Amino acid sequence: MKVGIELHHGYLKDEHLSISQVLEKAKADGYEGVYYKSPIFVSKTLDIGELREASAHAKQLGMYVDFGIGLVNPYNTMDSPEIWQIGGGDYKLAVEKQIYAAVEMGSKELIGVTAGWRGGHTGYFVNDRFRTDVTWEEQLQATTRFLKLLAPALRDSGARINLETHEEITSYEILRMIKEVGDDVIGVAFDTANVLSRAEDPVAVAKRAAPYIHQMHAKDGILYFSETGLVRQLKASGQGIVDYPAILAEIGKVNPDLHLQVEDHKGLMHMDIYVDQWRDVHPDLSMAEVAELVRLAALCEKRIASGEWISPEIYEAISYWDEIDERLDSSRKYLQQVLKELDLND
Repeated sequence: MKVGIELHHGYLKDEHLSISQVLEKAKADGYEGVYYKSPIFVSKTLDIGELREASAHAKQLGMYVDFGIGLVNPYNTMDSPEIWQIGGGDYKLAVEKQIYAAVEMGSKELIGVTAGWRGGHTGYFVNDRFRTDVTWEEQLQATTRFLKLLAPALRDSGARINLETHEEITSYEILRMIKEVGDDVIGVAFDTANVLSRAEDPVAVAKRAAPYIHQMHAKDGILYFSETGLVRQLKASGQGIVDYPAILAEIGKVNPDLHLQVEDHKGLMHMDIYVDQWRDVHPDLSMAEVAELVRLAALCEKRIASGEWISPEIYEAISYWDEIDERLDSSRKYLQQVLKELDLND
């Protein structure tokens, strides 16, 4: 396994740096690869010459370059006008062009996202899962149909779209889509802290999804109680309750070549397990996993009360930008150490 860096949450002060500069920086910082959310960050026009030149530079440095291909839920693809532009208004063509561009650079395990977070709003409706104009089940059905339309291009290119366990979707829902579309073209991009947002235990997710996990966004978090349930607060990897040794040992049995992308940022997410409205849109909610998260939240609160961990309020008030370099470096070192101890590092 290798540890790389997700480039779009603050690591790059300028996301449009040349890929040569990005690779040199990431190499110097100790990473083994980089992850872009789209190939357009390497070449705006997906020029074959620019892509091949970038690929050659990455190989020279011994670095990998991985990519996302954006939103795959037809109900929110209009949130990505820059992707529509690639296809001249044809979104399916735009995604296919990204697939072939990524494969040209040797990246075949891609990441797709099923929904987004709508800033400027409050309550449940910031999350597409809770939309009232279209149900979440209808969105999943539309997403599945779109993935089926992309399947021929994926099979032709030898690529796979790994659906991220983003804040809005559960691992159960992704696994059902994989079964319907085919595990040769659809997989899982496991975000280790996002699954907490849907009241899923990261270790349990790893156990049920391991054969299909081909990408990972590695971040951590703690849990604490609220009047409506639980709150997830994000932390650097190794500083929270995500059990990386157990997770990576499980995935390592079936995919020892996994790329772990360090992703880090701050933010709170509420899991309102005491509220009917929240539970009603989680038909796969597992009492065993909810109980495990409650247990972990109790342990977190004990560590906070003892002074071992800083209080959530004080922690959240600290500017992320004042500690970003330290957080990212700490995450990288921790993950590389875990892989070494598990004999999973290259």
